[in-house]
This record gives sequence, C-alpha cells and structure tokens, in this order.
Amino acid sequence: MLDLTLACDLKASKSELHADIRSRHKGIKTPRDAANYIHEVEGKIHGRRQFHQIKTSLETTTTRTAPVMMKSISTPAQTSTFQSTLGILLLLGFMVVAGWFAPAGLNLVLVTLSLSLVLVVLGIAITKNPLGVLISERNLMSLSRFQMAVWTVLVLGAYFTFALVRIRAFAEGSLNGQPVTDPLNITIDWHLWALLGISTTSLVGAPLILSTKKDKEPAASVTQKTAQLVNEPEQDIIANKQGTLYANSKISDARLTDMFQGDELTNTAQIDVAKVQMFYFTIIAAVCFFVMILKQLVAANTALGSLPLLPEGFVAILGISHAGYLTSKSISHTKEQS
Repeated sequence: MLDLTLACDLKASKSELHADIRSRHKGIKTPRDAANYIHEVEGKIHGRRQFHQIKTSLETTTTRTAPVMMKSISTPAQTSTFQSTLGILLLLGFMVVAGWFAPAGLNLVLVTLSLSLVLVVLGIAITKNPLGVLISERNLMSLSRFQMAVWTVLVLGAYFTFALVRIRAFAEGSLNGQPVTDPLNITIDWHLWALLGISTTSLVGAPLILSTKKDKEPAASVTQKTAQLVNEPEQDIIANKQGTLYANSKISDARLTDMFQGDELTNTAQIDVAKVQMFYFTIIAAVCFFVMILKQLVAANTALGSLPLLPEGFVAILGISHAGYLTSKSISHTKEQS
C-alpha cells in the first residue's frame, strides 16, 4: 500500500518535487508514519479532483451543457425500510438456527447462503439493485468488490459455522469424541490472512490508482471514438466521464460485464485480460476453499479447531494475479489533450 501511495503521489506532483517525495518515502519506518503519509496523499488527490470538477463544471456551464450534467447526476436511493430491516433480521436468525441444527455440511451451505442473501437485501435497500454491493462510485460493477464479497462470505460463513458447531458440542460435552473446552478458539492459518490481505489491497489500491486518472482530460477524438464503440451519445460520454475514466450515469446501468471491461474511455469496450485472469483465480480459489471446509465439517475425527490450511503456492499464484490486476490499472491507455 505504501508503494502504491508513492506511485500515486509521484503522478499527482510536479517533477521537481519527486526527489523529496522519494526521500520521505524511504524515511518511513513505523505504521503510524505510513498511515499519515497515505492519508496525506489521499487528501492531495481529493483536493486536485475537487478543483478539476469545479473547473469542468464552470466550462460546461458556459457551453450550455449544464442541463446534460444535471441529468447525469444520480443519487442512490436510501431506502432503509422496515421490510429490508426485517428481512436482514430474519436471515440472521435463520443463519443461527441452520448453523446449530442442520446436519454437517448442510449447515455450511445454509449459513453461506444466508450471508449472501443479506448482501442482496442490502443492495436492494440502498441501490435498488440486488448486486448493489458490487457497484462502484462510477456506477460500474467492480471485480475487486466481487472478490472481496466472495471471501468475506466464505471466511465468515466458515468461521460462524465452526463456532456454532463447537458451542453446541461444548454444551453437549464433546465433538466427534473429543472434548471442547474453548468453543471460540478456532485457529486461522496465516496463509488465509495473507489471502484476505491481498484481496483488501486490491479493493483499496484499485480506486487509489484510478484516482490519479481523474485529473486528466482526454483528447476530443477519444470521446468521439468511445461513443461509437459503446453506442452512446458523445454528449453523455462527456457528461459522465471522470477524467479519462469511463462511468455510467445511473446505478441501474451497471452490468456484470463491467467487471471484465477496461476502466478508461479508450478500452472500456474491450476485454481486460488481467481482470478475466483474476476472476478465474478467485472462482477456483473460492470453490477449493469451500470444498475444504465442507470436507472438514463432515469428517468424523475432528474437533473443528482450525480452518483449513491453504498451500503457499496457492496464495502465491493469487497474489501474482492481483499484482497483474493492479499493474494494468496503473498504465494509461487514453490519449490526453496536448
């Protein structure tokens, strides 16, 4: 994260300041110093983006395109209704009952399904889209959000199922003939923490890298070509774009295919191979982890004292995939105004 922040800081700063920036980066020794530096760079990028948006708004107003801009602004519906709250409470209650009483294996399926449905209910309540948890601030489906949601549901579902089974066994005296003295003492291997850390880095690092492209202005020919490729009016492309990044005008325009397309105006109508690769690795890793959990639950000789151990090579491959995903985002594909 610190190296990603350095790259963003260099892109957002004048070249004569690069030496001082690199010197400060090398001098960071503690987590507190690193956190302060990251927050400072976030503030710098946010400030530049606000200035750019104000400037763009004024220029657009003077060219009589203000109505188009006003039309493009979409506000997510904040519908925290009684029905959605009741639905979430019922799902949480069902999750506890299923984890406690359902047979081994089925309890994991039901708990995981309940956690997934909670995300669906939240998406409907907040964005009026069942997959709202996957939609980014550019009204596009995000691959990094998808893989973070997958691992959140799988890991939390596994831990919650193990905990409920062990609590029940603690009340009954034993689990598979083995005593359970501390039901919540469930070991999580460091490889699993590394996997979650990799996913979190992608979720946080991807928007940080893309934020450096929001201050850039694409060439006029770029918006014309993009309009032809995506079959949209050029005026809508200009009104919705964020720098050189493509964006939808409304949440309802988000599609699952967004996860496999490029981020910029130039490549938004093309397939991003780095995203496809990361999607495949995420699905394969998730299925393997789920099967390992399922196999451990139905085994007749375990006290469920730890989540499954992930191979080092497995985590390494996933890390390489995420590195390629973030690196592809740092490369500029759109021609800018000279």
